[in-house]
Amino acid sequence: MNLFLVGDIEMKNDFERRGLLKFVPPNFLPVKVLLIEGAGYLSGLRELLPAAQIAFMTEEASPEVKKLCDEFRADLIDELPSAEKIFELIVAKDVLTFGKNFYATLLTMKRLLKDSGALLTQFYNVRFVKVLENLRRGRFLNNERRFWAKADVVKLLDDATYKEIHFLPANNEKVSATTWEDFGFENFSDDLTTKIWFVKACKCTAEVAALKELFTPEVRAELSRILHRIEYGIDVEENFGRLIDLREREEIFDEYLSDFINQVVIHEAAQDFIRRRLMI
Repeated sequence: MNLFLVGDIEMKNDFERRGLLKFVPPNFLPVKVLLIEGAGYLSGLRELLPAAQIAFMTEEASPEVKKLCDEFRADLIDELPSAEKIFELIVAKDVLTFGKNFYATLLTMKRLLKDSGALLTQFYNVRFVKVLENLRRGRFLNNERRFWAKADVVKLLDDATYKEIHFLPANNEKVSATTWEDFGFENFSDDLTTKIWFVKACKCTAEVAALKELFTPEVRAELSRILHRIEYGIDVEENFGRLIDLREREEIFDEYLSDFINQVVIHEAAQDFIRRRLMI
C-alpha cells in the first residue's frame, strides 16, 4: 500500500473536512496522531487536539502544512515495520479504498496503535442504490476504487482483531430505496441511500481501553500473570500474597481490580473465588 500523499490543505466542503473527525472528541493532552492522506484534515485535528503530536505521511509539504503538523518526513514509513504502540489515533481515509492486501494493512495499523487507540477510515458502499442501478444496467465498475458492503468491512476488521467498530454515514443522498426494497434488499440504517460510510475501528473495547490507561503495561502484565496463576491453582497462597502486595504498592483500587478480573480471568468460579479472598 502506498502511504504517501501530496495533498492540498484547502478543502472547500467543511462537512468533508469534519467528516471522519466527527469521531474525535476534543482533547488537550499531547496525544500522538498519524495522518495518512488528506491534508485537509490537519486544521480540524489542530482545533480538536491542540497539543497533539501529528505525524503527516507525505513526500513533501507546503509551508501551510508544515505549520500544522510535527512531522512530514517521507522516510517516516521506513520506521513503521518494526514499530508498535506509537499512536493514539490513525486517520487513513483511503486505507479501504485503494490497495490489495487490506488485511495486512489493517494489522499494521493495529500494531501502530496504542491499546486505547483507534483507526478512522471510510469506504464506498457497494449497496448504494446508484451503484446497484448501474450494475443492473450492466455498467460494471471499472476503476481502482474498491467498494465494500458494511458486513464485509465488519468481517475484515473482526479478522484483523479490532474490538469495537462504529459507523457514521458520510452523506445520505436524496434518492429512493423503495425499488430495491421491493426487490428484497434490506435497508438497515439507511444503507441503500448512503454512498460513503465513515468507520472508527478501536483496538480494544472502551471498557478494556479504560483499564489499560490507568496503570503501566508492566503493572498490568504482572497483575495478569498473578491472576492467571491463581486461576489455574499454581502456588495459590504465594500468589495471593503477591497480589495483595501489588495492590497496595500500586494503589490499585477495588473497582479497577474487579473490572480487571472480569477481563483477564476466564472461569466465573475463579473470578468469584478471587473476589471473595480479596473481599471486593
